[in-house]
Amino acid sequence: MAQRIENIPFAKLINTRDLGGLPAEGGKVIRPQTFLRAASLYQLVPSDGEKLVRDYKVAYDIDLRIDKELSRQPDAPIPGVEYRHYQLREDVMENFERKRGETVGKMMTRMPTMAQLYLNMVSKENSLEALRNIFGLFMEDVVPGEKAALFHCSEGKDRTGIVAALIEDLVGVPRDLMLEDYMLSNDAFEKRNNWYYRGTRLIMSKAAADSFRDMYRANEYMLTDMLDYLEKTYGGTEGFFREALGFSASEVKAFKQKILQ
Repeated sequence: MAQRIENIPFAKLINTRDLGGLPAEGGKVIRPQTFLRAASLYQLVPSDGEKLVRDYKVAYDIDLRIDKELSRQPDAPIPGVEYRHYQLREDVMENFERKRGETVGKMMTRMPTMAQLYLNMVSKENSLEALRNIFGLFMEDVVPGEKAALFHCSEGKDRTGIVAALIEDLVGVPRDLMLEDYMLSNDAFEKRNNWYYRGTRLIMSKAAADSFRDMYRANEYMLTDMLDYLEKTYGGTEGFFREALGFSASEVKAFKQKILQ
């Protein structure tokens, strides 16, 4: 039976969901205790780590952030969990650093749109290499119900959202449920997002503030544009796995069989 899409309550870990229970092709569902998505583990407390291992069988912590991010806020180690670092979006993250004396408005003029960033993460070679490593680990080492993978970035929204969407689209999760899972990140950061928006409205026009809001909120069009790109370029996510990531048809088939029940 398909499960509700909702965040798991933890003491410090936020925006955390088990993809298990999402309905997939052929009347099947994604196996629980296989893939968890989350925000940063920087403030993780021991009880949260114990819960991840005990209740969700997490064996791998997959960190998608760039070096600069994790040097500032490294993941709290979890006993018995193997840490892996595969950074996405390295080639554009420097544009998010506000320079000394620079206004927010000036910074925005040199920043790519979030929609473009999403496309970069499935087209730039450094991100493709990271995705090859991530899904290689998922295919070879993850064991549903025994050795689950938790993957995360800073907020569990964009980079994490793309990895989750690639899993979900590959196995045929309906688009509306994929978007529901993706958009749930806004609930986790609602207070922060409202505070950001009020602050930007004090220093820029409503149009500029609305545009800037795309940087810190999940927006459906960013994910759908990326999925449409995969459809147009590769005939869909399965074609992306074969042509862009280099997995064979038999490897993709075996992966889908492993993670569905």
